[in-house]
Amino acid sequence: MTHRVEDALGLDPEQHELLESYCGSRLPVAIALYEHQLQRRIRLEFVCGPEVELAQDVEELLFRAYTLSRQIHLTFESGRDRALCLQMVYGVIAGIFKELDRSAVTGRESCTRMRYLEKACSRTESYFARASQRRAQLRYLGGMLGGLTAVAAVGVLLSIGLDTLPDIDDQAPMFLASLIAGGMGAVLSVLFGMTSGKLKLHTLFANAESGMGPLVAAGALRPLLGGLSGIVAYVLLQAAIVPIDVPEGASGTNFVIALAIVAGFSERWARGVLAGTEERLVAAPAPAAPAPKVS
Repeated sequence: MTHRVEDALGLDPEQHELLESYCGSRLPVAIALYEHQLQRRIRLEFVCGPEVELAQDVEELLFRAYTLSRQIHLTFESGRDRALCLQMVYGVIAGIFKELDRSAVTGRESCTRMRYLEKACSRTESYFARASQRRAQLRYLGGMLGGLTAVAAVGVLLSIGLDTLPDIDDQAPMFLASLIAGGMGAVLSVLFGMTSGKLKLHTLFANAESGMGPLVAAGALRPLLGGLSGIVAYVLLQAAIVPIDVPEGASGTNFVIALAIVAGFSERWARGVLAGTEERLVAAPAPAAPAPKVS
C-alpha cells in the first residue's frame, strides 16, 4: 500500500500544489486538497479502496460530503467561497478517513467522532447555501440593471403607441412616469431584501442546477414586471375602476407616481389590486338592454 498521496491519487507534483493531504497508514484511503497550477483552481480529490468496510452511517456521510464537493466544484469557479467550502469538506472527509484508520489500529468497529463530523458537514452545507445565495443575488442584481434598459425601451415604444390613440395622447408623460416609477419600485424592493437578508432566491437559481443565463433573465424581468404593474395601477385609476380619489394638480401627479412605486415594490399588493378589480367587475350588474323601438 502506497503512503504517498500523489501516488494514490495520481497527482503530478509539477502541476498540482498540495495544500492539505492525508494518506491512510492501515487502509487504502487518501485525500488531497490542491491547487491546479494550469487552471489556477483549488480542487479536492480522494480515494477509498473497495476493500475498506464502511458502516452505513459512515458511507452515507462520505457520500454526502462527496456530493457537496461536486456541487461546490460546479457552482463556484474560483474565489474565496470555493476555497473555504472545499477546505471544510476536506476536514469532514479527512476526519472520516482518520477515524477509519484509528479503528483499524485499535480494532474497534465504531467511529467515535461520527456525530461531530456530521455536524461539521451540516455547517459546511449551511455555509455553501449562504455563499451560493450571495453569488446568485449578485447575478440577479446584474440582470436587473439590464432589465432597466428593457424598461426604457418599453417606455419609448409606449410613447410612440400612445400618440396614435384618441383622447389619451396627452397622457403619454404620465404613462412613462408610471412605468419608470414601477421599475424603480421593483429595484428598491430587491435592494431592501438584499440589505436586510430577506431576499432568498430559489435553490434552482442559486446552485449549479441553473447557469448564469436563467438567473440574469429572472433579474431582468423583475423591473420590467414592476414597470408594467405601475402602468396597470395608473390605468385603473384613470378608468375610475379603483375607488380612490386622486388629488388635483401637482399633488395628483405625485400621488400617481407614488402609487406606481408601491405597485412595483410589492407584487403582493399589485396582485391584490388586480384580484379586487376582477371581483368588482364580475359583481357589477350587466348594462340594461335598450328598449325596442316601436314603429
